[in-house]
Amino acid sequence: MGDLRGTLTGHSSLIVLLAAAVGVYLTHDAFLIYLMSLFMVFSLFALAYNVIMGYLKLVSFGHSLFYAVGAYSVAILSTRYVSDMLVVLPLSVALAAITSLAVGFLTLRHTRIYFAMLTLAFAMLLYALLIKWRDVTGGSDGISGIPRVSALFSLPTTELYYVFLSAVFFISFLTLKRLDGSRLGLILRALGDNEDRFRFLGYNLIWYRIAGLLISGTFSGLAGALYAYLYRAVTPDVAYWTTAAEPLLMVLLGGTGHFLGPLVGAAVFVGLTTAAARVAEVWQLLMGATIVVLLLGGRGGIIGVVERLWRTRY
Repeated sequence: MGDLRGTLTGHSSLIVLLAAAVGVYLTHDAFLIYLMSLFMVFSLFALAYNVIMGYLKLVSFGHSLFYAVGAYSVAILSTRYVSDMLVVLPLSVALAAITSLAVGFLTLRHTRIYFAMLTLAFAMLLYALLIKWRDVTGGSDGISGIPRVSALFSLPTTELYYVFLSAVFFISFLTLKRLDGSRLGLILRALGDNEDRFRFLGYNLIWYRIAGLLISGTFSGLAGALYAYLYRAVTPDVAYWTTAAEPLLMVLLGGTGHFLGPLVGAAVFVGLTTAAARVAEVWQLLMGATIVVLLLGGRGGIIGVVERLWRTRY
C-alpha cells in the first residue's frame, strides 16, 4: 500500500492510459482527439529523452535533431518518392537511428556540458540546413501535404489517424517499459548513477552510452515522424533549440527518477500550453511562471512530490 512507485509503474498505468485513449476516441470530439494525439507524440518524445537524462544522467540540448530527422524524412520521402506509410515510417525511424549512432560516436566521449553543447550544435546545423536547402526542404516554408495512406488503408481524418497513432504509441510504450526493467535498462541506470564503479566492473562506458543514445534517438525520430503525420506538414522549427527544450521540460516536470514521469510531464505541458495559448498576449509569461513554480517547489518533479506525500500518509 505504501509503494507508490510499484503502483504507478504496474499494469494499472497501462489500463489507465488505454481507458483514456478509448474514452477520448468514443467522444468523437475533434479537439479532444487532437489533444490526446499531441499528448501521445510528446509523451513518446519525453520517454525517449528520459533514456538519456533519467538513465544516463546526461543532458542533451539537441534532441530536436533526431525528432526533426524523423519528421523531415516522412515529409520528403512521402511527398517525393513513396507515399505508403508502412514503408516511409520504418525508413524514417531507421534514418533517425543512424543519425543517433553517428552523433553518439562523435559526442559521447565527452560528458556533461560538452555533450550538451555538442548535441545543440548538431541540431542547429540541421536547422540551418533545413532553412538553406530550399529545393529539398522547402526552406522556411517547410513541406506540406504529407499523405496518410498505405496499400492497406487510408487515414484522411485526424480521428482515423488517431487509431493508428494510438497503436504505435502503446507498442512503443510497452517496449520502453520492458527496457526499463531489463538488464540493459539496469546497466544504463547504473552507469548514470556511478561512472567510476561502472568502469571498475569492466564495462565499456562509451558503448553503453551509445546504446542509450541509439534507443533515445530512435524513439525520438519515431515521435517526430508521428508528429509530421499528425499535422501533415513540417517546418524547420522542429529542429530548433526550443523544440529540444520541450522534452527536457516534460521530464523535469514529471520526474526523472520515474518511468511515468515523462508522461505526467507531457500531460501537464500539453495542458498548460493549450490553456495559456488562450491568453495570446502573455501566454509565454504564464507558462514560464508555472514551470518555475513547479520545478522549484517540487524537487523530483510532480511524481516525486506525490510520492513524498504518499509516504507521509502511509
